[in-house]
Order: sequence, then structure tokens, then C-alpha cells
Amino acid sequence: MVISSFQAFIQVFGLSISMSLVGGLIGHFVKNGIIELPKLVIEYDEDGIALSSNWLIKWIQRSYYFAIFVIGFRNHSNAKKKIFFDLGFLGDLLIAIGTGILAKTALSMANTTDNFAVVSSSLLAGYAGLSYLKSKQNKEFADLFPEEMDDPNPRTPPK
Repeated sequence: MVISSFQAFIQVFGLSISMSLVGGLIGHFVKNGIIELPKLVIEYDEDGIALSSNWLIKWIQRSYYFAIFVIGFRNHSNAKKKIFFDLGFLGDLLIAIGTGILAKTALSMANTTDNFAVVSSSLLAGYAGLSYLKSKQNKEFADLFPEEMDDPNPRTPPK
């Protein structure tokens, strides 16, 4: 089948995407327990930067150095610093859509047209794909901020 329009795309991949979204939602709530909003973490500090004593020039310098950092030009003190962006719930849904398409494609390559196979493989692909990428993302986030990842439940009282 040739997919030449959005309607044809939905006709071919609609079931697998919807089932993968269900699997992704299950995976999102199992891993997080809440709906996460997008978050942006910028590891930036001003150590080693000579700033003016005039407040206006200092503000302009800080804005300039921060903009240069975000663009990607880094000095020696900020060379290893990262910008971390997580789409949260929206990113999880995008992962689920992608894994649903991959599940349907794999079944089509295996010459399987059974809807039960599409439903089960898409649910599993949405859940497993999300779990895999979340674990990789959590590992990277733990490398960036190890003190925040020590306690899996931040609401527990300190010991």
C-alpha cells in the first residue's frame, strides 16, 4: 500500500499508534506516577568570568556570556557543562508513536496481518520503548545531578 496522505497513514498505522500510546501511558505512569511537564536544565556558572563593577555593563556581560554558552561556544570552566532538555509527558507520547510505527512495520515485514498481534506488539513496544529510553535518560540525569537522584522518592522525610 502506498501512503500518500495523512489519512492513508492513519488508516495503516492508526491501530498500532493508539495501542502504543496506551502502552506508553502505562509506562509513563509506572515510571513517574505523575504527568511530568517539560523541563530544561542548563549547567552554567560564572566562575572565572571577569565582570564589570557597573551593574548595567555587568548585566549586559552576563546576558552575552549566557547567550554564547547556549549557542555552544564554551570557555574552559564551562567546557564540560551541558544543556539538558526533557519533553516530559509530550516526549513520552512521541516515543510511543514511534514505537507503534516500528511495531507495525516489523509485523508487516513478517507478513502478519492479525489485529491481535498488532495490538499486543504495539502495547509492548510502547511500554518497553518508553522504559528503555527513560532508564537511559535517568542514568544521564543522574550523572549530571547525582545528589538529586539518590532518593527515588523526594517526598520521604530525611533520615
